[in-house]
Amino acid sequence: MITQTLEQIIATHAGKPDELLVLAEQLVDQFRAIPTTALPLMQQQLGLTATEIQSVLSFYHYPVTDAPIKCHVEVCRALSCHLKSADAVLRHLCDSLGAKPDQVTDDGRLLIARVDCLSDCERAPAVHINGEYVAATNLDALVKRIQEAMA
Repeated sequence: MITQTLEQIIATHAGKPDELLVLAEQLVDQFRAIPTTALPLMQQQLGLTATEIQSVLSFYHYPVTDAPIKCHVEVCRALSCHLKSADAVLRHLCDSLGAKPDQVTDDGRLLIARVDCLSDCERAPAVHINGEYVAATNLDALVKRIQEAMA
């Protein structure tokens, strides 16, 4: 089922290499990461090289893994969020949850990623859990929310 869904999503972008970012977003929305099995399909359908795809995915910090991520946390590191202590939020989350930035945890259930911009500057520091904005005003409540998302 996952392979079929994966193939269907990628096929909608066949022959459209300029839609790589749109495709990456759709895959992350569906799977919370880009499955490694998607990479050769993306090459074939989009007509891009592995290097072209990897350079875009790594530049935008898209997670590429087959781990069954239950919780994908994104912490913005753009200027507005940086000035509002996004680094402290990231450190607290990683320390409290036993995670490292931009790495899937050993059990494969959690990824806390630093991202360049979440377009939530007015609510800085911006944090998204599985694609939804969550206020970072109470860090202990934020940790609890992540733990609940992982359950």
